[in-house]
Amino acid sequence: MGASREIVEQQIKDLKDYTDTVAAVHLLKEVVTNGAVVTIGSAKESIDIENNKKDPKIGNVVKAILAKAGKPGESTKWEDKGDGKPHLEAAITIGGAVYTIDLVFEGNDHTVSTTQNYTVNITSKLNSEVSRGKLFFDHDHTATVKLTYDKDGDLRAVTKKGLSVDTKSFVPYAYQNEILSKFHDSLKDHKEQRLAIMGTGSGKSIVMAGIAQAVGRTVMIVPDQTLVNQQSKETSDLLGAGLVNGVKATPRVFTLDTLKGKVDVLWEALEKDLSDIEEEDVLKIKAYFRKVIAGTEPFDQIVLQAEHPLFKIIASEIKDSMVLIDESHRHTFKPEDAEILKGIKDRNSILALTATPTSELYDLFKGTPLDDLSLGAAIELGTIRPIKDEVAYVNEKSLIDQAVAHYFDDYYLEEGMSGYIDPVELKKQIIQAETGIEDSVAQERAINQALALNRIRCQRNMGFSDDKVTREKLAEIYQKIANGDRETIEKYQGEVAKHRQKSECDARLQLVQKFGAVDEVEFRKTVGLPVVNLQQDIATEQQKDIQRAINSYALALVFNEKHTDIAEKDRTHKLEDYLKEWDQHIAKYKTKNDEIPKPFLTKLESCETKNRETLKEALEKLGAPISKLPTAQKEAITKLILDRAETMVTKVKASQPVSEVITGAPQPNLVALQATENYSGAIDMSTPQSTIDEQLAQIEVGLRTHIVADQVIATGVSIRDILNVQIINTNSPVIESDINVINGILSGPQAAGRCVRNKDTEARVQQYIDQRYEGKGLILTVDAIIDPKNSAERTREVMKNREEQAQKEREAIILLQSVIRGFQTFGLFQQCVPLHQKIEALTEKLELQKVHLEDQQKTLGTKKLELGKLEEVEKLESELRDIVPGMSKKPIGSPLPTDYARNPTLYCMWAKTTLIRASLKMETREVRQTIEEVREEITNLADSIERLQKEIQTGTISLERMKVEEERLLQQMEEINSKLTM
Repeated sequence: MGASREIVEQQIKDLKDYTDTVAAVHLLKEVVTNGAVVTIGSAKESIDIENNKKDPKIGNVVKAILAKAGKPGESTKWEDKGDGKPHLEAAITIGGAVYTIDLVFEGNDHTVSTTQNYTVNITSKLNSEVSRGKLFFDHDHTATVKLTYDKDGDLRAVTKKGLSVDTKSFVPYAYQNEILSKFHDSLKDHKEQRLAIMGTGSGKSIVMAGIAQAVGRTVMIVPDQTLVNQQSKETSDLLGAGLVNGVKATPRVFTLDTLKGKVDVLWEALEKDLSDIEEEDVLKIKAYFRKVIAGTEPFDQIVLQAEHPLFKIIASEIKDSMVLIDESHRHTFKPEDAEILKGIKDRNSILALTATPTSELYDLFKGTPLDDLSLGAAIELGTIRPIKDEVAYVNEKSLIDQAVAHYFDDYYLEEGMSGYIDPVELKKQIIQAETGIEDSVAQERAINQALALNRIRCQRNMGFSDDKVTREKLAEIYQKIANGDRETIEKYQGEVAKHRQKSECDARLQLVQKFGAVDEVEFRKTVGLPVVNLQQDIATEQQKDIQRAINSYALALVFNEKHTDIAEKDRTHKLEDYLKEWDQHIAKYKTKNDEIPKPFLTKLESCETKNRETLKEALEKLGAPISKLPTAQKEAITKLILDRAETMVTKVKASQPVSEVITGAPQPNLVALQATENYSGAIDMSTPQSTIDEQLAQIEVGLRTHIVADQVIATGVSIRDILNVQIINTNSPVIESDINVINGILSGPQAAGRCVRNKDTEARVQQYIDQRYEGKGLILTVDAIIDPKNSAERTREVMKNREEQAQKEREAIILLQSVIRGFQTFGLFQQCVPLHQKIEALTEKLELQKVHLEDQQKTLGTKKLELGKLEEVEKLESELRDIVPGMSKKPIGSPLPTDYARNPTLYCMWAKTTLIRASLKMETREVRQTIEEVREEITNLADSIERLQKEIQTGTISLERMKVEEERLLQQMEEINSKLTM
């Protein structure tokens, strides 16, 4: 089943052409950037010469190789193979891969005589295993690619559809192109519906856009409106950046909202969920959408929101298409959604993408996933930060203590990591700077400096736990230490010293061994116990973080650059060189402008029009995180940024160096900035969105160091400066009212990825697990999450174990309830054991029901908070509709008319409703319908709670009255106990 074979065959041809073309460009780019062995002439020399240029071009390398080979027809290295065209044979060796090249000269272009056309046949002759991202073609795979080469040295590959691809084109990375190639092979093997696992930061949206660029119109399905907007932009950016037959064209994207302008239906009169839509209107909608799918309507791509009420109406019309599904696990939470997905799967070619697959998804897409580009695989590729994983099973009473003590432990960058400082190079610099210094003294100094520069301590941290008490206690301890609470500090300081001693010993040993072999046993005896001052460590690192934020924003305002890029230079010890380069250009400014490169000169000249007001306007345009800070902190940090930026602008105008403004800046006052008092905090799903936004802004700027949360920020939060994550898995039943708990296989891996959103240095993820889980396979550990090879398999194993355990727990609950009902029909039993022993045994089994009762009550509280917000929105919007003419007829979320927007009271009302809607993620939903849905959920929860309370009460009363036969009672208790035991 699936799309018609004719359509699939065309998809196969298009994907092969596209992936071969992109792979050929990546292969040639690798030749230039990383070197290779090419058999024609002294090709390596030509490559090296070109690679040393400021803007190396593949075309110039080809030009040099062709010059050495001679012109077609005039050199023996070109030969005619019977087709009347000159052929040039070559071979490229990169790493363990060998590629044979047959370059065919097709003649000069018929429209541009200075452009030459070639066909290149590339065949992979792999002789060893090649890592992901370097395997451009499978073994014995032959690709035929059209190349054009012009007089300026530009080389482009051209697909059969006319798409030009060069080394700077916006196309999938090599490792992403490998996924496209695997999908091509799968289609060719009649496996037309596949699941691919792609972890955080691996580029699912780019893979989808790449397939769209390859095959033409696709149907992309994403869960919510935010992702519709994101995917539409990614697709438009990638497709719109490409030259097709020499022309750029922005793709026309169809979304479900497009239907409202195309189909004659009284949309405004319908309920938001379309529950009252007439069958006649349904038929109109389906009829139009069939035209969109058939390609008779002018749309280049289709992006659909699965949660939109129209999706269920039109889903059955999706057929004979290339369907790409993002966050595909979310389509399996409800049976009806899974059924819709199954229907789409039966009629189309499908690539389903997810970072966290569910068992239902595995059932739908049977067999081995097409790819497992896990978080670990993405780390291995170098596209995101590497993770230092720490996993420990500990007693439940020690979970928090272990998390605190190990957080304050140091860890060190190692050779090969970005930002690593090599003591050997440091020693050379020291000797060069201090003539006559003793070699041993220079070496010792270099080791100590490298140790300090490679050390990572007290970094900004996101902690995660399902247990509210654990979250609040952990946040409280961190805050007490920051406040200088003597009792708390004394509790942890000694253990932290021992941890740091071991970490320093390991790191120092590696540095010393760079200079030669040492006796490891004796060396370890020389590293003493360090003196630890936790409160001072916190203040020092927090000041560094805040200073980095102030400097990066100030420099960004002055030189029109990204503050995140400047912060990265600071983290990786490259800021000093960056400032020196600017000082050199500034020294020539106004006197030797012709010696300043144009990009630098333009930025310096822009400073002439800058003043405090323009700098302030530029800072305000940057928005979050500064704009999201609490008012007092926003004003204080803004003043510091503007003071520094204004001083630098003055220096630039006077052609004076700016580095001293940065390096000589005073340390931030933590008390004045309210940084110490906001050092740590706990949030959860019930926390107001405004509070969550404030805390995230604080941690991004450095004014907060710890946020401890449940799953509320496990996804959708991307902050580059988070270098530490802590996950605390407390013991809890596997049956969850919310599938997204941290202990599960969805939010857990997402939480672990909160620290990888860059590739500048190493991050750390610490996981502390209740020891009752050890050996049970019920918790997904960090080492499994970042396993570059077997992450999917290990995740699936945990998922199966949790499902089996959940079934045991369900059976135990049913059995427990059955026993209680049975006891009610009996009279007093013979007394065989003391009554209190029987009560204790069965009460222990009732605890599981109490846990579920507490969980239901917590959910009820959350829903009541949500209902309160919804009712507030309804009230405010009703008032606005009464006051502002025509407001009721406008789409939800529409701005106030200009005349009314000037009224502060009305504007505040409108702004408040807009903000509350955003916090509830219902910008376009009808409030009344949502209120009814939430009230229904509250009613159901209340009924469930009442039922549980009655069952617990009835069971307790029954236990107090019953006297049962000893043998039967003990047998049933043993059976219940076995069902409840993990």
